[in-house]
Amino acid sequence: MRRKNKHIIRGILIGHGDFAKAMLKAAEKIVGKQRYVNVISNVGLSCDLLSKKINKIIHESRNEKIIFIDLPGGSCALSCLNIAKTTKNLNIICGANLPILIEFFLLREKYSAKELTPTLIKKGRENIIKLGEKNR
Repeated sequence: MRRKNKHIIRGILIGHGDFAKAMLKAAEKIVGKQRYVNVISNVGLSCDLLSKKINKIIHESRNEKIIFIDLPGGSCALSCLNIAKTTKNLNIICGANLPILIEFFLLREKYSAKELTPTLIKKGRENIIKLGEKNR
């Protein structure tokens, strides 16, 4: 279903070290500079401080959001899980990769976050392959 409003989905990239920043830079090399994107690193932050930082970003924008996390375990995922317990309609994707992010940037003005999330997960899975073999 096509989006009826003109609001763009905000992307929130969260990761260990410089993962999120590097993912954004790599994606922008392919699809161009992006707006409405926040990058958060867990460096130097406890789960509590990381949760507060994420929560602030989530609540300062009315745009729909999709959160991309590097690993399904660890402080980044735990912080988001804690927030998800008290915040409705969060779309959180763990195990983010470059194909997911590129697809997000290409489609985020056309669909709602709820509609787009399963498409992004499918895209991420489809792009994990053993090179040189038929995988589809």
